[in-house]
Amino acid sequence: MLLQHSSDLAAVIVEPMLGSGGCIPAEREFLMMLRARTEQSGTLLVVDEVMTSRLGTSGLHGAFGLRPDLVTLGKYLGGGSSFGAFGGRAELMDRFDPRRPDALPHAGTFNNNVISMAGGLAAVTQVYTPDQVRALNQRGEALRERLNALCRAAGAPLQFTGVGSLLNAHATSRPIRSPRDLSTASAELEALLFFGLLERGFYLARRGFMALSLALGPSEIDSVVDALAEFLAQYQEPIARLRASEG
Repeated sequence: MLLQHSSDLAAVIVEPMLGSGGCIPAEREFLMMLRARTEQSGTLLVVDEVMTSRLGTSGLHGAFGLRPDLVTLGKYLGGGSSFGAFGGRAELMDRFDPRRPDALPHAGTFNNNVISMAGGLAAVTQVYTPDQVRALNQRGEALRERLNALCRAAGAPLQFTGVGSLLNAHATSRPIRSPRDLSTASAELEALLFFGLLERGFYLARRGFMALSLALGPSEIDSVVDALAEFLAQYQEPIARLRASEG
């Protein structure tokens, strides 16, 4: 399909892991297929890493071994301030050089914001170093494994997807490879989980999203696990009914 319509396509934009879509990682084979087809057709491959760039010094595309034409970045890179950026192949970025008579314009309210630039520089050179990135991702992977182990042991139709320090809860025990697989997830159980964890002092996004920060150490991670264990024990009966209805 991509090759068939290549004359009408300027670019293909893809997230290596759906962020707001539920922390569903792409399969490496799919991303590599996109890379091969876009190269064949002369179409730009743009990787949206506004959320996932926190997962590595080369973002998630680096972990996949993917070489996109352009990458968008954002969020944490501003050190807490408003921030957005993009980068890519030298010949593409050269088109934005204002010294060129045919330069592409790039206006923006936060362009070259001094506070964002200073905060971002401090964040990536002094705070969120490569060692801290790896350590935070390891804590996220360990937390996701422990949470999923609790859900399996309780027979609960709940699971946590994601990569590294990004997680998302889903009220289904079925395999999740795309948003279509969430069509039968229980909105009732997801709401119950949200309020159940909130009652215990833990706030996650209403859609079940969790992003670990550097401030969360082993004791905080243990507390999250304990809170889920208490939730599963308290709501055994409604969880059992939902499990039965899922079939």
